[in-house]
Amino acid sequence: MSDNGLSDTSIPLAFDAGSHSIRFGFCNDSTPGSDIPAVVGGMLNGTESDAHTNRIRESLTYRVDTNTLCVPREGMELISIMDKGLIQDWDAFENLMEYAYSSCLFTNPSFQPVIFTESPMNTEKNREKLMELLFEKFNVPAMMLCKNAAAAAFSCGFQTGIVIDSGATHTTAIPVYEGYVMTNAIVSSPMGGDFILNKCEQHFSENNIDVIPHYLIANKQPVNAKEIPIWSRKNTVPNVTNSWHNYMCKSVVEDFQHTVLEVADRDAILSNLPTCHYEFPNGYNQEFGSERFKIPESLFNSTNENGDLTSLSGIVHLCAEMCNNTIIDELYANIIVTGGNSLIKGFPQRLHSEIAADFRNTPRVKLTAPIDSSIRRFGSWIGGALLATTAELNHLWFSSNDYYENGADEISHNYRVTTD
Repeated sequence: MSDNGLSDTSIPLAFDAGSHSIRFGFCNDSTPGSDIPAVVGGMLNGTESDAHTNRIRESLTYRVDTNTLCVPREGMELISIMDKGLIQDWDAFENLMEYAYSSCLFTNPSFQPVIFTESPMNTEKNREKLMELLFEKFNVPAMMLCKNAAAAAFSCGFQTGIVIDSGATHTTAIPVYEGYVMTNAIVSSPMGGDFILNKCEQHFSENNIDVIPHYLIANKQPVNAKEIPIWSRKNTVPNVTNSWHNYMCKSVVEDFQHTVLEVADRDAILSNLPTCHYEFPNGYNQEFGSERFKIPESLFNSTNENGDLTSLSGIVHLCAEMCNNTIIDELYANIIVTGGNSLIKGFPQRLHSEIAADFRNTPRVKLTAPIDSSIRRFGSWIGGALLATTAELNHLWFSSNDYYENGADEISHNYRVTTD
């Protein structure tokens, strides 16, 4: 055992918590071994639940992971663990961690050191609560913290650049210089995955397309495109909560988003672009044409939002303008795209063309978006795993001995990497 509390043979674990899902796994793997929803099902006494009740929290039984959450249970309320990249429900998060160790990682927490990526906007209070949980509840031997944006840049081989992280709740432009996040120049927009989902739902409502989740459908019959669907409802469904029903409806819209939506080229004529056929769970189906490009268009053309929002290229420029003039060229030369929302087909190419449009006749704008979608989706986790296994950073591990001797405040001064 070395002075930093690490065994020479221990393989670190990496955890990357986002608003949509939480990724974790062993750092010697190329991608996270598990990617589970950042929500849990809460049931009082194992049979009924009201997440907002005043009853004692200890009576809650939690249900974790996709397969469990998708089973209809009477009274099960869905509880969001995260909000804008920050842990909000610590009881639910602790339960998810227990599930991660016992049912996914199959390891004793005291065996492996842990690296956690964190939002650039994380607070000292949240950081201290995380350390307390890891050291006092799970008895981890050591931990390291790193900013998720710097980790995403590191996953692409960069230590300087602007990281565009487009996730579920927002898209953020984050400047990173020599591995350090400059929090004073971070610019964020609410236009993320949830924003696009709302656009999809608005389109369905305006066109009388019903979103019926799978759990309600007993059977359906084939129908022609745009015909009224012919289906029957299950008559044995438990009395589910609104939060669970809405979550199942959201999963249908998310599938539509991933399957149908595409970002058009800057000067494309939408009516000339190819259509995409899609069938909903109840059998309704149609060819989606220009609308499948119009829905994500608002990410890049904010004039459609009555001027209330800044386009994604706009937040990149605002971010750069807030940085020192001497490093702006270097930042524009290393723009890194990450986050699940960036997986919409055509997203990186359109973003690059929008940013470069303001810099004609100059080659300085370069955007990196890995072709391998797993690297783009799990960039922060991959970068964190690389940092955790970099020998030159071994001195940055914060051991359990450090914690009990010096307290949580010590990590803020000496052990936290890629921060301002």
